[in-house]
Amino acid sequence: MGKTRETIVHKTPEGEEILFPVVRIEGSEPGPHVVITGGLHGCEYPGIAAAIAISKELTPETIHGKVTVVTICSVQAFEARSMFVTPSDKKNPNRFFPGTKDGTYTDILVNHIYEDFIAGADYHLDIHGGDMVEALDPFCLYHTGAGAETDEKSRQLALYYGLPGVIATQSEGTWPDQGTNYGNSAENGIPAIIAEVGNIGQLTEEDTALHLRGIKNVLKYVGVLDGEPVQFDNITEYRNFVWLYTPVKGIYYCSVHAGDAITEGQDLGRMEDYFGNHLADIKAPASGKILFLTTSPAMKEKGLIMGIGEL
Repeated sequence: MGKTRETIVHKTPEGEEILFPVVRIEGSEPGPHVVITGGLHGCEYPGIAAAIAISKELTPETIHGKVTVVTICSVQAFEARSMFVTPSDKKNPNRFFPGTKDGTYTDILVNHIYEDFIAGADYHLDIHGGDMVEALDPFCLYHTGAGAETDEKSRQLALYYGLPGVIATQSEGTWPDQGTNYGNSAENGIPAIIAEVGNIGQLTEEDTALHLRGIKNVLKYVGVLDGEPVQFDNITEYRNFVWLYTPVKGIYYCSVHAGDAITEGQDLGRMEDYFGNHLADIKAPASGKILFLTTSPAMKEKGLIMGIGEL
């Protein structure tokens, strides 16, 4: 029983520091071990704020079991305001789990995240949001293919988090989740989700509160907190997660918004070159809802435009 706060420091072979601000709360009563990871992407601030808030609020007297909170997993990216990637090697950490001890900065970073904090836990919540060029409609993802029991437990975490959209993803699919934090946890028998709340690198009280509501409801569901969890009835479970990319580089003029319902073949915008010449029309590859989209018009070839929850 007790509560500790510390910043754990590791160094790469090149001498670069890897920092982890970690809070551990061990309850006075037995129960499951839940790991909460925030800030895997350093500019997704509502998740970071929610991880910090829940780490401050929980006490040994109010929980059953144990909660480990890594408030900012990618401190280097946070301090550099680096979108998506760690500055040292330009890798997206949510594509390289479980990492290695002898790779580049990101490989070592994610290896420590899994081995030091997540391995052996009972549940894992990875808390995210819209990065600096992402608008999104709140949703959760969970990994499938790790076995029926783990798959269903992960699904229940997503449903009890209470965001409007839920999607089951796979290592092979329209959007493969191989190398992700939550997918790696599930493949190692730890039910896990990624929860997405927030827009374009903004920190708002409303987005932080929505994350906190989800975290607390899940903690009630798994028995860490007392109280009856809410069973939400306004959640859509999408059958697929479709990512759409540009066919050419140029300027993207978007004609839709995050949260819009779309139909297959619908016009979503157009690509023009740097002189204003038409290059391509962008059409919806599937019917469903736009769960996130890139707000910047600057697009490289095969630039990411949006993610669609397919109905």
